[in-house]
Amino acid sequence: MTDLGAAPDLVLAYDLGTGGCKASLWTPAATMLAETVVPYPTSHPAPGRNEQRPADWWDAVAASTRQLLERSPGARERIAGIALSGQSLGAVQIDDDGELVAPTTPIWSDTRGRPDAVFGDLSEAEWYRRTGNGFGAALYPLTKAAAFRAEDPGSWARTRHLVGSKDWINLRLTGQLATDPSMASGSGAYDLATGDYDDELLAAADLHRDVLPRIAPSSERVGSLTRAAATALDLPTGIPVFAGAVDNAAMALGSRGTAEGRIYAALGSSSWITVTSARPVIDEHARPYVFAHAIPGMFVSALSTFSSGTSLEWLHATLAPGTDTAAFIDLAAGSVPGARGVSFVPTLAGGTPLEGGSGVRGGFTGLHLGAGPADLVRACLEGIAFSLDRSLTLMRELSGSHEALLITGGGSRSPLWNGIYADILRSPLQRSAVDQQAATLGAAAIALVGLGIWDDYGLTDAAHTGLDEIVPTSPESYAGARDRFDAAVSALASLTPTQENLS
Repeated sequence: MTDLGAAPDLVLAYDLGTGGCKASLWTPAATMLAETVVPYPTSHPAPGRNEQRPADWWDAVAASTRQLLERSPGARERIAGIALSGQSLGAVQIDDDGELVAPTTPIWSDTRGRPDAVFGDLSEAEWYRRTGNGFGAALYPLTKAAAFRAEDPGSWARTRHLVGSKDWINLRLTGQLATDPSMASGSGAYDLATGDYDDELLAAADLHRDVLPRIAPSSERVGSLTRAAATALDLPTGIPVFAGAVDNAAMALGSRGTAEGRIYAALGSSSWITVTSARPVIDEHARPYVFAHAIPGMFVSALSTFSSGTSLEWLHATLAPGTDTAAFIDLAAGSVPGARGVSFVPTLAGGTPLEGGSGVRGGFTGLHLGAGPADLVRACLEGIAFSLDRSLTLMRELSGSHEALLITGGGSRSPLWNGIYADILRSPLQRSAVDQQAATLGAAAIALVGLGIWDDYGLTDAAHTGLDEIVPTSPESYAGARDRFDAAVSALASLTPTQENLS
């Protein structure tokens, strides 16, 4: 451990993700000094219902902060500012006193929303054109509010505000309620063209404007650490807390998404291709989902594969439970490009509108008696890559981006898989030392800009030193496998209901 005693110059960044809270300390040189992760659970009380306890978020923020301080002697007095990245589509109900109305809240993947209660005179297509909200409408707070009202009128009557994940934590930290454009743009009621809540959309959902928090720039200081919060985190009082950003925007910022056309692939439990641009990428067929960026005047637009890493985890648990993940992935080396005719469609958790909707399901095709574990693993890796290739092709076409593709996340750690990605994507790839720290780097950048230590978000790029390049070696060897994958996607989509609201 290094004693960090000096004047305040560090920023404390949090990423409030689906699986836990990641906390890290960053310097003005975009160097991470320490990080830790504290997990929290998700409950699934009914089909389509995915809930977490905001109190668990708070406990994880407090615990992760204390762990960082224990590992970094002297850091406590050097923290100059705090900012958060938070999971999207949050709908935490709080009352007039800022207290929780219910102990649990639906997270982004919860499908309880009621689009039918919102889209009457206003069509869902028009809603998408205004908001860029390309996920299923039932995921967004605008439609979840209709479910709250219908399912528990008493709790809804006590609800004063619906707030996002990191905004609720900021409220606990400072006593002040605000959001930022990136989180607001996932509310279902934000007009990308005006940069504000849309009164017609709010009226369609029978919501007053002040149910949603005021919108402030990501780098705006929303308040200072209160005495109660400082005690819980073992920090000095008065540390500035900035508005922060939704995880999609923070990850883009931390993945070199600081200029027009920058594009990256996040390879994790779910995976996505994201482009940064001055205009939102809207397409009613592919339905890219769009968030306002943490950088004023910019947007992040993306297409996803919902079940990429989770598909691999399922196969791992099915074929070789308890074994090392890296060794399991390396089994694919025992097969060949095209996996000896086996194809895999990674829509085990449903698909995007482009893939047939949330009702579509995945599977293996081309199975034969000669297929073994190596072929199944290889087919899984290739299927995820083929799915992302479709997203990359469309995002490049729709946005006009020709920038090099940066890859980040746990799925970028395997040299074997990276080679498969490069061949199937038919593109050189760049891999950065900033891996699963992209979202906290983005949050740190927001705090550094808010403090005035940085005057330009482009300084975030300094963290990406020594980019590795992965080049395609035999893209032509996947021609037949690509055709088989496309046929399998069409076949599975035709066999499965495609409605966006399953219960």
